[in-house]
Amino acid sequence: MTLLQVVQLPHVGVKGVPLFVEIPVHADTAPYLVTAHKSPLWIEAPLRGEMVRSAMIRGAWQKDIFKTYYAMVMEVIRQGKERSWGNMFPNTPEGEKAAQEYLESFELTEVETLNHIKPPRVGGVLHAKNTWIPEGSAVMVPRDRSYLGIVGVWDADTYTVVIHNPARGMAVLGDW
Repeated sequence: MTLLQVVQLPHVGVKGVPLFVEIPVHADTAPYLVTAHKSPLWIEAPLRGEMVRSAMIRGAWQKDIFKTYYAMVMEVIRQGKERSWGNMFPNTPEGEKAAQEYLESFELTEVETLNHIKPPRVGGVLHAKNTWIPEGSAVMVPRDRSYLGIVGVWDADTYTVVIHNPARGMAVLGDW
């Protein structure tokens, strides 16, 4: 399972690969975490027209996306602590229940836990194996990944990532 919704970016009227793309967002889903050329970048408010700019990343997206996911989750952890979002939980059955309740408080009732290994279903929450997640850690996200963000694919070797709703759409379990 993927962390975010994967979408094909339109190429209409564009020659070559752009340095960045503008992705539509809703103003009430800030802050946004986008790809930049050195490391993920936080954007506090959208541009006029409810857009954010996100850098295009060169690399075979189906292979390299996992490094990007890891970097993005680490940033969500950092900001979650700094801004006191309350989205960090121990990776225990109790912690998973608390993470589920946290996401349910934002009316996200259908969630999925992404783990390094696929453990048994706990409390009605689906689990999916993701080897980019460190052992002993997990991420709980909505089953509807569009709530959390997108991977915008330009071609087989170029992509961008935009996360919106990081405080409301992601619960992190374990030590990372």
